[in-house]
Amino acid sequence: MKANTSPVPQQRRHVSLADVARLAGVSQMTVSYALRNNPKISLATRQRVQRAARKAGYVPHPEIGRLLHLLRAKRMRSYEATLGFLSFAHDAHPVVHSYTSNVIAGAKSRAVALGYTVDLFNVDTAQLSQIRLTTMLKGRGIRGVLIPPLPAMEDCAQLLDWSQFSIVAATYSAQNLPVNRVVPHHQNNIIRAIQRMKILGHHRLGLVLTDDIGHRTNFAYQAAFALRQQLGELAFIPVLTLDLDHPEQLTGLIVPWVREFQPEVILAPGNASDVLCSEIGRLFRSEIEICLLDHSGVGKFAGIHQHPLIIGETATDLLARQVQHGEIGFPPHPLVTMVEGRWLDGATLHKRPLASRAKP
Repeated sequence: MKANTSPVPQQRRHVSLADVARLAGVSQMTVSYALRNNPKISLATRQRVQRAARKAGYVPHPEIGRLLHLLRAKRMRSYEATLGFLSFAHDAHPVVHSYTSNVIAGAKSRAVALGYTVDLFNVDTAQLSQIRLTTMLKGRGIRGVLIPPLPAMEDCAQLLDWSQFSIVAATYSAQNLPVNRVVPHHQNNIIRAIQRMKILGHHRLGLVLTDDIGHRTNFAYQAAFALRQQLGELAFIPVLTLDLDHPEQLTGLIVPWVREFQPEVILAPGNASDVLCSEIGRLFRSEIEICLLDHSGVGKFAGIHQHPLIIGETATDLLARQVQHGEIGFPPHPLVTMVEGRWLDGATLHKRPLASRAKP
């Protein structure tokens, strides 16, 4: 039998940190920091080291990386770092304030579990300049900033010198900030509610929103609702938008809309539920049922619970990772993490008798 004389392929030698350090003309510690984008190293040096690593074909060893991550996490538990949570909710609607409070509670609980201390800052943009607020946060040792849901849409671009901090927003209401975000999965949540309505025999669904909810949800509610109508799954009923700052106008908007389009169920955010219940109960008795898109978890309503505690916890996990890796300022490719809600039954929604079910 003829021996196999084909050459044995040579295994490629693993490129080490020392190899990258020699190529870049720096120490191994500098390479380690630079590859993690640690701000201790200047931007120019970080970029030079990262180019050298790409040229050398450096690939981190996954097991070594995992062990180093565990070591850093253990070290972080004994190191007291501080996260700053910005609060704007002093003038918010009670429903919005309750949701925001739960997001902050979840975030704070997770931060403490990770070994961080938390400072809550009540921000008054009329009183605090960008320089003053930045100096205040830096003076208190704040390394990471979490932005919870705001009571109104806010242009936050000039609020701080964002290049000094790691940042995560738990909302879409902080505008003009290209940062990582953790938010409810609004599109899937309203689709889940629509599917539940159909199971219960309802096809004439009306969507009532407040005038700011489009920006708060990145217009996901309107988009998903319109698509279901275009697909023929729902009867066409135009979205009704309410301005809660002008309550004297609400009756004149709600009553004609209900009489013309005759919805069986109204899907609405919690901050519109009180006025809807009042007007519908007064004028239409109990013929129309209500489903909340942002259920608080308590009360008589049926609807979607958005898990604000989990949103806060997830936002803190993301912020802690950014702090540990030295990722400050705006990320080159901002990410959005969406948290699925869950359905809650309630007394405001019932199964429709077969004989009275309308077709879309």
